[in-house]
Amino acid sequence: AHPWPVEVQAARQVVGVFDASPLGKLEVMGPDAGAFVDFVYYTTLKTLAPGRIRYGFMLSDTGVVLDDGVVARMGPARFVISCSSSHVDSVRTHLEAWRQDGNDPDRIFIHDTTQHWATLTITGPKARPCLQSLALPTDLSPEAFPHMRVLETQWQNTTLRIARVSFSGDLSFEISAPRSKARDVWQSLRNAGAQPIGLEAMAVMRAEKGYIMIGKDTDGETMPHDLGFSGPRDKKTGAFIGDRSLHRDVANDPARKQLVGLAGQDGQTMLPTGAHAVTDEATPRSLGYVTSSYHSPTLGHPIALGLIENGRARMGEPVSIWHLGATINAKIVSPVFFDPMGDRLHA
Repeated sequence: AHPWPVEVQAARQVVGVFDASPLGKLEVMGPDAGAFVDFVYYTTLKTLAPGRIRYGFMLSDTGVVLDDGVVARMGPARFVISCSSSHVDSVRTHLEAWRQDGNDPDRIFIHDTTQHWATLTITGPKARPCLQSLALPTDLSPEAFPHMRVLETQWQNTTLRIARVSFSGDLSFEISAPRSKARDVWQSLRNAGAQPIGLEAMAVMRAEKGYIMIGKDTDGETMPHDLGFSGPRDKKTGAFIGDRSLHRDVANDPARKQLVGLAGQDGQTMLPTGAHAVTDEATPRSLGYVTSSYHSPTLGHPIALGLIENGRARMGEPVSIWHLGATINAKIVSPVFFDPMGDRLHA
């Protein structure tokens, strides 16, 4: 039997600890760092205050989403970009290419510190008391340290960087420590009751919340507004990579595939990943496909995400899912299956 259902339940009910060390940690520093980070991200970042974090997308010239992640502003001229584990090298070279294009290289510096920091994520309703067990000289209350904040503190004469961000959709803290200290931090969290969880468990929990994985819930044509993030396209005044491409005819096609949730009409049938939503015509046409599909231990029924043609305008509509010659009756639903109001996230 797979261990991840038990791991998901442990994290949702108490607290789990996940080794997130492979996540990219790219530092951008210098007098022009703020303007540079704002240019390479779709999301507005020049207004980000020190000690705060913002979620954002990095785009290609064609407006397609290359990577997502959070950006933390550690000071007026220092940012930490967290990128997908498999995209560290490509994001670093993407940043370096644009740093060299029209910028003063003595005013922007990019350093890959991924290998220096080990990152341990604790998540679940008991995450805060678990972190407090380290006896840090820091106020970790929700009022003093709310969601999307970052701080540096000391533990056993070592600097720890703690970010209150979440990929599980639950109360979470990312604790980054020098690699030489990682084992000590891990054991202390385990002693405080944190149960180890793996990548599959985290993948299930993020899907329960409707959080995406780039390259799994996106394809080579997905733009930010297909994922429900249209604000910067409509309101950001400064130039950014991919900005013009977001206003082409193809970017405004009403038939674009959009991120939605999918559920079997009976509430119990799994929808296979890769299965296509099809029209009911004599010669069926694909409307999109299932990108992620799991049985949710938290909710007790299957959940799925998909990219479906004009999906957000079709909430509640029935849809036929075709896979290997069989058809499953399903419906289009919200992609957020867990904690839609964010009470757990902001606990």
